[in-house]
Amino acid sequence: MIQLFQEPEKHVFHLVTDKLNFGAMNMWFLLNPPGKATIHVENVDEFKWLNSSYCPVLRQLESAAMKEFYFKADRPTTLSAGSSNLKYRNPKYLSMLNHLRFYLPEIYPKLDKILFLDDDIVVQKDLTGLWDVDLNGMVNGAVFTCGESFHRFDKYLNFSNPHIARNFDPNACGWAYGMNIFDLKQWKNKDITGIYHKWQTMVRLLTSP
Repeated sequence: MIQLFQEPEKHVFHLVTDKLNFGAMNMWFLLNPPGKATIHVENVDEFKWLNSSYCPVLRQLESAAMKEFYFKADRPTTLSAGSSNLKYRNPKYLSMLNHLRFYLPEIYPKLDKILFLDDDIVVQKDLTGLWDVDLNGMVNGAVFTCGESFHRFDKYLNFSNPHIARNFDPNACGWAYGMNIFDLKQWKNKDITGIYHKWQTMVRLLTSP
């Protein structure tokens, strides 16, 4: 990927992993240096500020109910029986790495803009032009995905809940999470992390026994 950029010396690649893979990832880049670009690898387990006192989703991930949801013994035994739910019952979603995108301004407080790439993205061309995209005051620039029915909000959210029904359009579409350009100044101005916390707290209260 780095070889595709016209000015690699102007790029810093920030990678966040967990303690299990941190050593191996550092060693890989020592053995495979990125040329003129800079690689910065961090361990999410060293983010001491990211704890259950501050982060509502972390409290959910640590709960017995959440672990029961992903690992319960009576899940369907055949692919066809559970195919409609398999996507959402993948235990990888118990990892805080899947929620770090909501804390980018706190992880990188000195940055004004960041290009977020998921770990399964394959880059085939120079992405430098994305830095010049005018987001017109928006926080996120992403690929709009209405081609698949599961990207509609009514496939994600429970619209029988009045809080959901009042705040979201069931026919609205999500976006591709794999590659996003974020304006972190606007993120802070609009307190996106605070809004995320508000909804996570609400979900926790509504689903608590």
